[in-house]
Amino acid sequence: MTLHNILYYIYIGCVNLPFSPHESDTEPLPDGYPDEADPFLLFRAADKFLLPSLQEQCYFDLQHGVTVQNVADMLFHPDCEHHTELKQHFMDYIVANFTEVKDTDGWERALCEDDVSPSVSRYRARLLLEITRKLGKNSFSR
Repeated sequence: MTLHNILYYIYIGCVNLPFSPHESDTEPLPDGYPDEADPFLLFRAADKFLLPSLQEQCYFDLQHGVTVQNVADMLFHPDCEHHTELKQHFMDYIVANFTEVKDTDGWERALCEDDVSPSVSRYRARLLLEITRKLGKNSFSR
């Protein structure tokens, strides 16, 4: 799906993302229109293929598609470490919605999954330290 969307973007100029506006919802999609892409996978691919306008479109989608249920999986994904702006957005969302996020399966996976490389483990530990520091500051400022 990701590669199909990349190629469609290069040749036609559009992709199939959840928040992408279609010309008309009543008209059928053209032949060859790609299946809906995962915005995070497409964001990473757009970065690799040096497609900044597609990357911006994916970033918009990721900003507006973040939920309490999916934010921990996205922030703690090892590839998120290399995308500072995206990582910061997810971090801020978790801090602002921590009461709900801490009860999700994604949060549990981030804390309890132990079948990860040492570098992923260090990345997650740094994130947890930063989150707890931010939560501590928020609780004292109230």
